[in-house]
Amino acid sequence: MTSPEEVLATVRKAMSSGDLESAESALRDARKRWKKEPEFAVRHANVLVKQGKHGQALKVYRKVMKKSPERLDACIGAAECAIQTGKGKLAEKLYSRGIGLGLSLDDATLGIARSLVIRSQHHLAWEKAIVQFKSSGNKSKVLHGLLKEISPQTGISVPSLDQFDTAIIDTNIESVRRGKPDPRLAENTFAAGSFEAMAGVDRATLVESGELPTDDLLDVTGSGGTSLGIDLSALQNPPEESHSPQVDISSQIQNVENNDVQDVVDIDINGGPESADDSSEESAEPQSEVRSTNEDPFDDWPDI
Repeated sequence: MTSPEEVLATVRKAMSSGDLESAESALRDARKRWKKEPEFAVRHANVLVKQGKHGQALKVYRKVMKKSPERLDACIGAAECAIQTGKGKLAEKLYSRGIGLGLSLDDATLGIARSLVIRSQHHLAWEKAIVQFKSSGNKSKVLHGLLKEISPQTGISVPSLDQFDTAIIDTNIESVRRGKPDPRLAENTFAAGSFEAMAGVDRATLVESGELPTDDLLDVTGSGGTSLGIDLSALQNPPEESHSPQVDISSQIQNVENNDVQDVVDIDINGGPESADDSSEESAEPQSEVRSTNEDPFDDWPDI
């Protein structure tokens, strides 16, 4: 028995390979088998839209809306299919209903304006679009594009777009070359003006041989040279160890000690007289102090 996960895996595989017929038949069978699951019906309608069967997709979307009225994706899909089939009034009703389901005002106004355009009501579509465009601060790119589209029919100039605070950034980066592609890939042109032609590389040496010219660019040959002419022979031999002369540290220490002792002896000899004078002065000072302490100022007074 096939499970829903297996059906989705089969559909995903068919979609990746571009087999829309197999994906459509698998989703149609799954939609009939699991009628209470709106996901299979929505996916089936999406595949029908890719096949260009907008009328059948509109019927499937409307059936989903009856069973699950909260599905915003089904409402938007039905409105877009209604515009493709020329049902402007139905599309206007569906977009108005989408506002209550969470559709943004810019997208809803864009859909309503387009439903008016297919009914040749360009002035009314301009009024609705310009009101919403100004209320959003002239920042809606989708509404600005619609105004430029219907401006020739209305004869009114399009207001400028405020791009300073626009939250939506252009995602058109197809012209940007990112990364470094593999030069072995076959889609390289090798034509005049290409990177390969400017580098002097042809298809025979790059693609057919399967070897890059830079693979052995720095390979060291026997003589130590490379294909670029760089001499790498010095890197092959180990560096020679430099032998510095050994210094006798003990002899240096002994010489320093002898010099210090000699300096001390010279200082003692030269300072002999000064030390003797200092000692005599120091010995004289205590004697005078002893004499001054022994003299009594009351020796001349009579005894009572």
